[in-house]
Amino acid sequence: MSEQQDPLEQLLDLLVYAPLGLALSARDILPALAKKGRRHYGPQATAARLVGKLAFRQGQREAGRLVGRARRQAESLLGDLVPGAVAGSGDTTTAPVAGEAEEGSNGSRPPAPPPPGPSGAARTGGTASPAPAPSGLDVSELAIPGYDTLSASQVVQRLQGLTPAELDAVRAYEQAGRGRKTVLSRIAQLKGSP
Repeated sequence: MSEQQDPLEQLLDLLVYAPLGLALSARDILPALAKKGRRHYGPQATAARLVGKLAFRQGQREAGRLVGRARRQAESLLGDLVPGAVAGSGDTTTAPVAGEAEEGSNGSRPPAPPPPGPSGAARTGGTASPAPAPSGLDVSELAIPGYDTLSASQVVQRLQGLTPAELDAVRAYEQAGRGRKTVLSRIAQLKGSP
């Protein structure tokens, strides 16, 4: 004959005695459970951890690329819309922003400007003269000093104060040379404004 426990005794067993028994025997049970878990799930956990690390690194690289691309596009748009709005754009020694419209009208990239440092005159001992543009225009006649060494965003910043005749000269030189759409469209905007 089994005797039935009253509900109070059952509640005490469940809430007091069972947790105490588990706590006292945990020292013996836990190492065996951990060993069993490692044996069955250890290789899977190690593989999952490795895959997780690789996925995290790849995601980090991809996110960095996307953020960099978005930043360059934003800087380019800001440079086109509001000259001088991009931080550090007043520095005339900066390189052109990647993604900026630097290619010529046929889609090819123009030749890189000469590196800063000694000019051809210093290397050869003679006097170096600026190379004439294909149309016969001389870069030294332009109202923007050092025109060939400037990026499109730097040229756009300097167009604002030029006279219509100076803008025409810059447009002719740009069309005959690098043909940068950013520069040409800004000249067209300035020529169209009163």
